[in-house]
Amino acid sequence: MSEATLTPPLLEEFRRWIASAYPQEAERLLWALEHTTPALSIRCNRSKQELYDFSLNHLPLERAVAWCREGYYLAERPFFAHDPLWHAGAYYVQEAGSMALAQLQSLWGEEPMDVLDLSAAPGGKSTLLTQILPKGSRLIANEPIPKRAQILSENLTKWGYPEVIVTQSYPDQLRKAGLVFDLIVVDAPCSGEGLFRKSPEARDEWSLEAVEECALRQRDILREAWQMLRPNGWLVYATCTFNPRENEENVRFLIEELGATYTPLVDVPEEWNWVEGKEGLGYHFLPGITDSEGFYWALLRKAGSDEVVEGKSSVKRARKGERKAQPLSLSKEITQWVKASYRDYTPVAMGEEIVLLSSELLEHYKALQASGIVMLSAGIPCATQKGNKLRPSSLLPFSQAIETEAFPRVELSLREALRYLAGEAIQLPATAPQGYCLLLFEGVPVAVAHNLGHRANNLYPKPYRLKSLPK
Repeated sequence: MSEATLTPPLLEEFRRWIASAYPQEAERLLWALEHTTPALSIRCNRSKQELYDFSLNHLPLERAVAWCREGYYLAERPFFAHDPLWHAGAYYVQEAGSMALAQLQSLWGEEPMDVLDLSAAPGGKSTLLTQILPKGSRLIANEPIPKRAQILSENLTKWGYPEVIVTQSYPDQLRKAGLVFDLIVVDAPCSGEGLFRKSPEARDEWSLEAVEECALRQRDILREAWQMLRPNGWLVYATCTFNPRENEENVRFLIEELGATYTPLVDVPEEWNWVEGKEGLGYHFLPGITDSEGFYWALLRKAGSDEVVEGKSSVKRARKGERKAQPLSLSKEITQWVKASYRDYTPVAMGEEIVLLSSELLEHYKALQASGIVMLSAGIPCATQKGNKLRPSSLLPFSQAIETEAFPRVELSLREALRYLAGEAIQLPATAPQGYCLLLFEGVPVAVAHNLGHRANNLYPKPYRLKSLPK
């Protein structure tokens, strides 16, 4: 964290609000908001690191994030767009406070869970969830705003977890799909006070009226989320704001109006400097005190038993006349493109993409499709259909399910990798066979190319391509 003078200045009304809410911490918090810049942090993709044994030592790693074993602060900001490992989903740039959800891992058993990240863009918490959930857990990552939903889909595709569906829907629409979940994360739209160091616009837009509007909208979202939560399920409520109206008061609403039980975490070390919320509800991350941007979160549980509730299905049946997911038949050669444990998954067409879905994720897919929910991506992107021909999906190299041994592999230099990521055709070594080749950087799959001998046709997705190359 470096010292700086930030503009515009904090509103006097906001300063009084903070002084009232945090009498002991206000001075340090307000000074930090006006005179310091935030620390930068990244989180390693542990699943891919176990697969490919790559190093992140090329990044200016400074120290670990205390509450997340994969998290690191950086001494300075690299130009991430010129790092092929960033494009390959080897790590994710995430604010340290949001990594606190890693502390939930000790609560789960080994049984796979159904999980919803309700306002998931750009994808930090969703990618983290894939690392802390029991093996085989299904994740629905949702974002209602189209542009943000596209970013979410790209980030989760690159992260490569095979049991994810990315949806674009408002909470009330999603509820009508009839799915219920063991865990729901509600990172609610808020007044953005915790982003004041990053966003001058957030300072300009702040007002007590905006805070009140956000608090009411958050309660509407929580009501919808609560109906999608299974008995005995967990709900994480989070914001990037400081005020009690959007934080503790909404947790109190969950308790008093919806019957939630607040669940404090155990053994939070004092040196982490998490500030306990009013009445002991939740945890605040305060700049100048916690090594983080502004963040608040609380864990709650819904009453019920561990037994299956009779008559309560997690899947809504398709109504007569509605389109259903159409399973496909794939050749043996194509199924060899994924690891053996995924070869019995069901292939389903999503436009030109052929994706592979586990039986459990397929049921979720059918329910979402029957309700008209927009799905941007799902499962394992395996193949792309062009006319009557199938080729490896340009998204397959990102998946943790890819069978790398099924392809000739070519290691690229940094310059070659960046040229390919920018959409250029490159020439592979003379030893590379013609046909589809898997391109690696530092041993990590970054793309697939069609090698013609004299050049390799570029199959990298156009929306993902680099806008410029290093000079």
